[in-house]
Amino acid sequence: MWFRWLSAQGIEPRSPFREHIFQYKTHLQEQGKSKFTYLSYVVVVKLFYRYCSTRNYYDNIGEGINTGIKQRGHFKEALTSTQALKLMDSINTETIVGKRDKLIIALMLTNGLRTCEVHRLNICDFDKDGERTILHIQRKGRVDKNETIAVPEVVEGLFEEYIACREFNVEDPLIVNHLKGQKPRRLPKQTISHIVKQRLRAIGINDPKITAHSLRHTCGSLLVEMGLDVEMIKDLLGHSNTSTTRIYIEQAQRRRLIEENPGNKIGELITRPMKKQTN
Repeated sequence: MWFRWLSAQGIEPRSPFREHIFQYKTHLQEQGKSKFTYLSYVVVVKLFYRYCSTRNYYDNIGEGINTGIKQRGHFKEALTSTQALKLMDSINTETIVGKRDKLIIALMLTNGLRTCEVHRLNICDFDKDGERTILHIQRKGRVDKNETIAVPEVVEGLFEEYIACREFNVEDPLIVNHLKGQKPRRLPKQTISHIVKQRLRAIGINDPKITAHSLRHTCGSLLVEMGLDVEMIKDLLGHSNTSTTRIYIEQAQRRRLIEENPGNKIGELITRPMKKQTN
């Protein structure tokens, strides 16, 4: 869209200036796009020229342009869809511990639950709304389980498999220890984080920037990549406003830049095909 706009304005797409980004932003505003939408488009342009500057293809003309979409210093990396699939497939569910661990990871990947939210779950928090399975959640910083989300079929199946192996009352905690000779007790948040980290190491991921919280970010990033409405992502993840949700757009765009390598397009514009040598 950026390059189409440049061409329509009679601006050489191979040599735009910083001022053109501001003009592009004004153009998007005049089209009636929401603030979040036009700032997201500007972020894409900024990321493109940041990438180009790292490869010495072009100056970083977007540097310092404020979009209000910033990455926090503590923000954890997300998994790719391939890594998420590998993580789920790696867990042996022939044991009750395997069933529990796969349920933990599925809750984080598909519904974006935080470690503390998984920790607080009781068996009775899985409920029915007609034919649909739902889950009541106590969000971070809340005292009541006053938020309800729909449960994906994969999570519903894992939940049923897990509790089928247990003796329980419906008010019992969902995620518990399974140590011989010990009464099942609710797993601490730190233990849940450790379990996820162990499962990540088992598939060869041992990066300090990838933790249990990364599964939540994976959920958000993948939903952005699939084009889900940002307001819906905000509600699913329990964000108070979209400013936090916007971080996932930058993360998804950064991954897209790496995968699609747009610098190749610049290379095609500024270089000629090599002529074949003839004998």
